[in-house]
Amino acid sequence: MNLLRAILPLALGTSMATSAQTPLAMPPTLSGTMINLTIDEGQREFYPGLLSTTIGYNGAAYLGPTLVLNAGDSMQFIVQNDLADTTSLHWHGLHVSPGNDGSPHNPIAPGQTWSPSFTVRDKAGTYLYHPHMHGSTMDQVILGAAGFIIVNDPEESVLDLPRTYGVDDIPLVFQFKMIDANGQLMLEDEMDNEVLVNGDIAPVATLPAQVVRLRLLNGSSHRTFRFGIPMVGSFQQIASDGGLLDAPVTLTRLNLSPGERAEVLVDLAGIEGMNFDIMTYGSELPQGVVGGQPPMGMAAGPLDDTDFAVMSVNVVPATPNPVTTVPSALTTNTPWPESSATQTLTVQMQEIPMMSNEWFLNGLKFDITRIDYTTTEGTTVIWEFENMSMMGHPFHVHGGQFYILDIDGALPPMNERGRKDVVLVEPMSTVRAIMKFEDFSDPLVPYMFHCHILSHEDNGMMGQLLVNDIGTGIHDIVDNGDLIIYPNPVDGDHVTIASKEERVERVRLFDGTGRLVLDQRVFRNPVTVPVAQLGSGLYAVEITLTGRMVRTGLLVP
Repeated sequence: MNLLRAILPLALGTSMATSAQTPLAMPPTLSGTMINLTIDEGQREFYPGLLSTTIGYNGAAYLGPTLVLNAGDSMQFIVQNDLADTTSLHWHGLHVSPGNDGSPHNPIAPGQTWSPSFTVRDKAGTYLYHPHMHGSTMDQVILGAAGFIIVNDPEESVLDLPRTYGVDDIPLVFQFKMIDANGQLMLEDEMDNEVLVNGDIAPVATLPAQVVRLRLLNGSSHRTFRFGIPMVGSFQQIASDGGLLDAPVTLTRLNLSPGERAEVLVDLAGIEGMNFDIMTYGSELPQGVVGGQPPMGMAAGPLDDTDFAVMSVNVVPATPNPVTTVPSALTTNTPWPESSATQTLTVQMQEIPMMSNEWFLNGLKFDITRIDYTTTEGTTVIWEFENMSMMGHPFHVHGGQFYILDIDGALPPMNERGRKDVVLVEPMSTVRAIMKFEDFSDPLVPYMFHCHILSHEDNGMMGQLLVNDIGTGIHDIVDNGDLIIYPNPVDGDHVTIASKEERVERVRLFDGTGRLVLDQRVFRNPVTVPVAQLGSGLYAVEITLTGRMVRTGLLVP
C-alpha cells in the first residue's frame, strides 16, 4: 500500500484500521416473475459517525437487491420512484425491446411508477440495473442507485460450478468514489479517494477453503480496475459481460472498465486459516486509461497510477460437498460470421478541442430528438469504435450482446472472446465488434450507444440507433400504451394522434437535424396534424399529454 493511500483516510477523519474490520455486505435477493423495486433517498455511514446522503432500492440506504432471473421466464416489474427527481431503470446487458430498456425515453417522474414486462432472453451471467436519465445518470449512480442481476439457464446449471449465493458465489461491485472530510459522497469523480466494495470501504470477506466464484462488477462512474490476487497467484475467468466463455482462461491480472463484468473462479483449497488481499494495480494500466497514469497535462486523482488493496479475505473451513475442480469446458460461443454483416456503423470518440474535457461522438453531442443511425430488424452490423482521443473510453451498446472482432487489427485476448456489451477502447485505438439486432423493432424508441464514463455520457457522449420493422421499416399504426399515431408511415396530408385516457395538449415535430418544423398546441382528442408540407425523412415527434411527455418517430416516405 503506498503512503498516500495509507494517510488519506486519516486526513478525512477515519482510519484504515477501522474500515478494514467491516464484514463484506451481501445484497439480499429478489426472485420470481413479479418484482417490485422502489428507489428512494437514504443515509449511509462510510466514515464512522458521519452520515452521507445516498440512494438505494427497496429500503436499502445504498445499492439494491440482487435480482435472480431465469432464462425463458416472462417478467413483470413495477418500478416506483420515491425520489424528488425524475429517474429511469436500465437493465444493463439484458436483451429487451427499446420500450422496456429503461433509457432516457422511459422516464419515471417523482411519485410515479413504470411497469415494464419482458421475457428473459439472456444467457446465464451477471448483469446490472441502474438509472439512465440523461444529465443525471452520474449523480444518481454515485449516490448508490445500482444493483446486480443474475440470470440462470439450463446450460450453466449442469456445470459443476459454485452457486450458493453469499457462500461460494459472491457478487462484488467495486466503485471508486470521492468522499469529503464530512463523510459525504461527492457528485464528482475527478479526484476519487476511496474504493467501496458492496458499499463499504475495504471490507473483509469470509470465504471457504474450496473453489469460489467471484462475480466482479466495475460500478464506478469513471475509473478502471486491474485486479490481481498475489497470494493466490492465478485465477480462472469463466464469464464476461454476457455469459460463459468457451473455457476457463487462466489470468494473473484482469482489467475491468466501468460497466464491465467478469466471473472468476479462485481455488482457496489448502489455505484454510489464511488471509489475503484482493489488489488493484493502477500502475500497470496504459497511460490514458483512467485509474492509471493520466494523459499528459491532466491531473491524477489520489489513487491513480497506484497499487493498493481493495478488500481482504479470511479463509475458513470448506463447506459440505464443496466444488474442488474447475470445468475444462463451459459453453460454445458462436459469433456471427463477418461475411453476414450488411451494415457498418462507425463511432468516432472525440475531445474537441483537445484537453477541453468536452466529449463528442462523430462530432456531435447527444440530442434526444436526433436519430444517429437506423438499421432493420434481423440485420447483422459491424461496429467500428474509433477512439481519436488520448483517454480510454469504455463503450456500451444497448439492445443485446456483441462479439469483439479485433482490436487494432489483432484478435482480442481469450478472455474477451465471449459475449460483451462494454468494451474498453484505449487511447488512439480502434475496436471492431459484430452484433445482430435479431428480434425487436420499434419506430418510436431507439437504443442508446455511449461511453460508460458517466460524466462523458451525461456531457453528451451518447447516440441513438433506431431499429425498423423488417417489413415496411416502420409500423403502419403505432400503439404506445394508451397513445396511438396513424398512419405511420405517412399516407396523405394528415396524421392522427389519439390518447385513450389523456388529453393531448401539444405536438412538436423535429427534422433529422433537430430543427423544429411544427409546433401545434391543441386541447382536444384526437388531434389531426398537417404533414403535407414535410419533406421525406424520419421526424421526431414530441407529444405533451396531461402530466407527461412522449417522444416517438414519424416516417414521411
